[in-house]
Amino acid sequence: MNKLIIALIAGTFATVALAQAPAPVDKAAKQKEVEAATKAGTDSTATMAAEKKGVAEAKATKDTPKALPTKADKSKSVAATTKTGNDSAAQAAREAKGVADAKATKDAPKALPTTGDKQKAAASATTGAVKKDGSN
Repeated sequence: MNKLIIALIAGTFATVALAQAPAPVDKAAKQKEVEAATKAGTDSTATMAAEKKGVAEAKATKDTPKALPTKADKSKSVAATTKTGNDSAAQAAREAKGVADAKATKDAPKALPTTGDKQKAAASATTGAVKKDGSN
């Protein structure tokens, strides 16, 4: 039993020692890593330039007047928006009336109930159009 415990402890020490050893360096992989870091630095430089441009634009528009500078203007805007909402209610009422009217005329007989009637009407309209054109 003592030998087993000693073997486990020695194995643990060996594993820890190997884990702490430096890995072999691959120069090609290291070069790729450096190139990637350089490219990321270039990208962040471009981002910084874009941010500076945005800051400059914000500073340029800083002194422009607000759309609703006073409480009275804001109140008028809210009232107008509320009125638009009430208009929507009126529109909904008109739509409901239109639906009711459509349902009322739903069972009315159709002008051309059969396919034959529709074909005759189309033929007469076509013939009339040809005669007005002057041909045949």
